[in-house]
Amino acid sequence: MLRFSLRRQISNSTGIYRRNIHSGLEDAGPMASRLRSRSVVRFSGPDTIKFLQGLLTNDVRRFGEKSSTVPTPNMPSVSTPPMYAALLTPQGRFLYDFFLYRPTRPDEKLDRTGSVELFADVDVSVLDELLETLKK
Repeated sequence: MLRFSLRRQISNSTGIYRRNIHSGLEDAGPMASRLRSRSVVRFSGPDTIKFLQGLLTNDVRRFGEKSSTVPTPNMPSVSTPPMYAALLTPQGRFLYDFFLYRPTRPDEKLDRTGSVELFADVDVSVLDELLETLKK
């Protein structure tokens, strides 16, 4: 169970009191917000995991593991949490960072091609440079 904790400070004449307010985010469902400072890059195809595994700082093979993202009576719904990763030069110098995530697809259980689709949430100011680097 995921819980969100918020600390609020209340001030009065005798001092500052603190209390924790807990809100269950599990009831909120998926949420999205369009941010002008961010952009999304889509990676798709059967070699997506292999391609990114050799370029990024984190182990992206967990996105290729077989799991059901569709709630069924026999198998619970599972989603892989987003991953923070960085793209480095061959010498190990930092180039770009982004959040990598795998969207849930309702038709995933019917897809036998082995194709994987991943999204990268990147800063819009480096988007063109990142795309040029990935094309090399």
